[in-house]
Amino acid sequence: MWDEWERLKTEARDRYREGTRLDGTSGPRGGDGPDLRTNHAGKKVAVRALRERIRPETATAGSRADGNSAAAVAEFSQWDTGTGLEEAHQEWKVQVKNLKERLKKDQEALSQAKQGFQYVDYDVSSRISGIDLDPDRREI
Repeated sequence: MWDEWERLKTEARDRYREGTRLDGTSGPRGGDGPDLRTNHAGKKVAVRALRERIRPETATAGSRADGNSAAAVAEFSQWDTGTGLEEAHQEWKVQVKNLKERLKKDQEALSQAKQGFQYVDYDVSSRISGIDLDPDRREI
């Protein structure tokens, strides 16, 4: 019974050691995998496309329905159809506004992604440098 308990403790300790790694993946070779990287050039192109083409064209396409919808609402104003068209157009405006806001946030996030990675890298480095590797060392 005692031997089994010792064997189980040893196996658990070995699993813990294998699972706790600061240098990379849990594979047999540790941190030999590729480093986390970002595509700075690709982000720059995406930000430019959002700023110069996608967001302005979204605004143009979103407002294109305004004139036609207003004319249809006026034409059918005496019918329930006119009320339905007006409600549908109000919902359309809300959806276009939400899409434009989402695209703006995506553009901002892409612009700040590299800075975010640098802050995380600095934070991890600071935390690791604060680890005392020699627990027997005592400062007097």
